[in-house]
Amino acid sequence: MSNSIPKKGLRKKYEAVFAPFGKFLANTWITPNMISILSVGVSICSCIAYSLGPLIGASLGLLVGTFMLGVSSLLDMMDGSLARAKGIAGHFGALLDRTLDRLSEFFFLLGIMIGGYVTPELVFFCFEGMILASYVRSTAELRGGLNMDSTKGIFERKEKLTLLAIGCLLEILIIENIFSGLWSFTNFGILSIIVLIIGIASNISAFQRLLYARDYHATLDISK
Repeated sequence: MSNSIPKKGLRKKYEAVFAPFGKFLANTWITPNMISILSVGVSICSCIAYSLGPLIGASLGLLVGTFMLGVSSLLDMMDGSLARAKGIAGHFGALLDRTLDRLSEFFFLLGIMIGGYVTPELVFFCFEGMILASYVRSTAELRGGLNMDSTKGIFERKEKLTLLAIGCLLEILIIENIFSGLWSFTNFGILSIIVLIIGIASNISAFQRLLYARDYHATLDISK
């Protein structure tokens, strides 16, 4: 039995799209770790923009913050492509990338919380799910010798951030009364619902990874 999980088609498409960027930068002094760190820097800018919503306007804060979120996400996808193009993909790079990914997610959620777009309770629940899913994967790989690809679970990180960005843009439409009438059935903001969905999906992903690790080791025990 293979100790890895096949990649989903969607992730393969991501890698195919960004492969040319990696090849373009392959012969430069730029390293994947530099891009990873830059991605976190942009996520901090996103956090600041979201946080300034009460001062510069809720819609503008969401718009600028979401733009920065998109830039940070693109950079995050580029670092892996560059590592593969340079032939230097390794364990430490993967560890650093995952660590900085969690840090970026923290800043995104912190920003929308400080900006007053989502309650602290929802932000904490969402971030708990993200951390738990990542922790289960890392622990299964470290202690169980399992190469658990991030596609194991109903949502990948890219899908979560895409959904978060969509929620922010829809929230702008509601704030600007563009389709607020269609959302009059609840006082619960659409961004809050999106954050709740991401939190639930992240916790489900953590549970799915636990089950996969259990079944994998059970199969190994039977084959011995």
